[in-house]
Amino acid sequence: MLIHNVAERNEAAKRRMRALLYFLKEETFSDFQTLKRVVGYKGKHNHAMYNLLNKAVSMGLLNKHEYPVLTGKKSLWGITMQGLAMVVSANDRVFPAYFEPGKLKNSTLEHRLLNQRVRIALEEKGGKGWLNGDRGEFMSRYPGVRHRPDGIITLSSGAIVAVETERTMKTRARYISIINSHLTASDAGRWHYVIYVMPDDKTKESLVRLFGSIRTVMRKSVPVPFDVKNREMFIFRALDELENSVKDKQGPPSPSVGDDEGRERHA
Repeated sequence: MLIHNVAERNEAAKRRMRALLYFLKEETFSDFQTLKRVVGYKGKHNHAMYNLLNKAVSMGLLNKHEYPVLTGKKSLWGITMQGLAMVVSANDRVFPAYFEPGKLKNSTLEHRLLNQRVRIALEEKGGKGWLNGDRGEFMSRYPGVRHRPDGIITLSSGAIVAVETERTMKTRARYISIINSHLTASDAGRWHYVIYVMPDDKTKESLVRLFGSIRTVMRKSVPVPFDVKNREMFIFRALDELENSVKDKQGPPSPSVGDDEGRERHA
């Protein structure tokens, strides 16, 4: 909606710029559609969003980078050191990374962008305090964790959830190792649930069935059955399911195991 009052329009522009920079302070870079959702622009028209990004680039706050895809080229925008200077605070344990296009890896790029969509979907449902698992801040806050998830977020219920964004399946042995690490983290009170988010229903179904085939895991250095009690902290969602679900005001979604709904474990 067009804001006619000049002062209000300027303040709205400042809010969007702050939202853009604070998001990229944590994420370093992102694509157009993700950043459009971050600043709150809706609808099919993109003119205002391009104006915002172009302004940020002209001010030296962001860099734009294009990389090849099958259909041509795709653009990314990443935060510069000058941009970080606008949002870094004394409370930051580790100085955030700035955007270095030369260090991008195609093998992890699409995973990072998918992980950002998962983050936004959880934040739109009331999640707070997102922290990427590959950041120095995570290692500072959770020392000694064997497996670092893709992110950590606190839901509106107060439950702390580890997020695993799965574009492709891992081996059964690798999942057992990851499960053991998550159970150890849960026993230490670091997080209460783990949500696995897959790009589609087929991948979700495959992962649910794989988890259902696991019989034994390690908990407190003791082999234990991977029964309902130990499986209930693991939740499975397809991306569309997560993005389109109604905001849950009562707490985290109930864990899903196999073809049945698992019992909810209250933190």
